[in-house]
Amino acid sequence: MQAGTLDAAQRVRSVDEEVLITSRTISVELRADLVFQMLEVLGQPRPSHWSRVWPASVAMSRWLLDQRVGSLPLSATELGCGMGLVSMTLAHLGLITEGTDREPLALAFALKNALLNGLIGFSASKLEWSEGKGVPTSLLVASDVVYEAGAPELLFALVETDGLLSPGGRLLLGVPRARTELLDTFVNRLQLGGYSHSEEARSVDWEGRAEAIDVHVLMRPA
Repeated sequence: MQAGTLDAAQRVRSVDEEVLITSRTISVELRADLVFQMLEVLGQPRPSHWSRVWPASVAMSRWLLDQRVGSLPLSATELGCGMGLVSMTLAHLGLITEGTDREPLALAFALKNALLNGLIGFSASKLEWSEGKGVPTSLLVASDVVYEAGAPELLFALVETDGLLSPGGRLLLGVPRARTELLDTFVNRLQLGGYSHSEEARSVDWEGRAEAIDVHVLMRPA
């Protein structure tokens, strides 16, 4: 469920510059006892996918909360963290979490959202998939990031070739069921390389409609 209230324009420091941004606050209920207050950014030029909370990140967050205690590692990295919801959920669960995105403003707001909700153990850093840089992790998480034609190739190179996912590590992908063609290409390529694959269907009521989201779990061979 989402409800929004407009906030006054605020100054946000992004990398080494300060910009004036208009935002709104929404309530994101992950379960009855866990509701995050999240800032979304308004009036951004396209592409502006980073500037709001999407149903796939809600589904992924709820999936993570449902996992057995102790089944997740001590740390994780999120790709395309946007406003930071999934990274915040991981931090809430006690994981040392790095949120990454190619958009500096997204990182600034992800950090702001974590602070707004009193979370610790969350850092944010810029990551361009084409640059192939990053610290290997045993848990790599991403929600609704495979929507551009070049995404499967770039994501494969980042995860497999550049080794962002450690051997034996898990890659979690939250994907809207309405857009699976590019994902299928990516998953098939990983399976050919020996990755195991499973998926779980989720439904999220968001902005007046039910969104079907699949959470895919891919495990890299040890």
